[in-house]
Amino acid sequence: MALSPGWRVFASFPMNHYFVLWKAVRSSGFPLFPWGHCPWRGTGSLLDPGMKAFLEENTEVTSSGSLTPEIQLRLLTPRCKFWWERADLWPFRDPYWAIYWPGGQALSRYLLDNPDAVRGKSVLDIGSGCGATAIAAKMSGALRILANDIDPSKTWDIVCGNPVRPDLMVHF
Repeated sequence: MALSPGWRVFASFPMNHYFVLWKAVRSSGFPLFPWGHCPWRGTGSLLDPGMKAFLEENTEVTSSGSLTPEIQLRLLTPRCKFWWERADLWPFRDPYWAIYWPGGQALSRYLLDNPDAVRGKSVLDIGSGCGATAIAAKMSGALRILANDIDPSKTWDIVCGNPVRPDLMVHF
């Protein structure tokens, strides 16, 4: 997969890491980072402990009501306090990651039903949201998964830093 120069220009990575991204794309193509994770992300937590505790207290681990009952996700549900609160009371904006959107459910279901689509391959999940599609790719045998979304610092540790299934580690 060839990436256009425009993609690299508009990628919202920390300024001092543009060269790392450019070099990884230019020298090895896809996957971007053959060692499995972004060099500035690592496997440690970007989420401060207070925010992590807040999210764990105000979201729920669930697998019901979706097309993929075999995937448990930490989501905003009607039983959660902030489901009923005004959005401006949240300490962050637009928690799109806290909802398992229908498009993500359909794609995740497809990957679980057709594991040969990703088995042994590298997967780039753009607009990962709650991370379900990346988790489905891992469950289906993908070798490397790089999940991407607009709000990684607030959410990804809920999905992968503190996963419901630690054997399904996905790098964000």
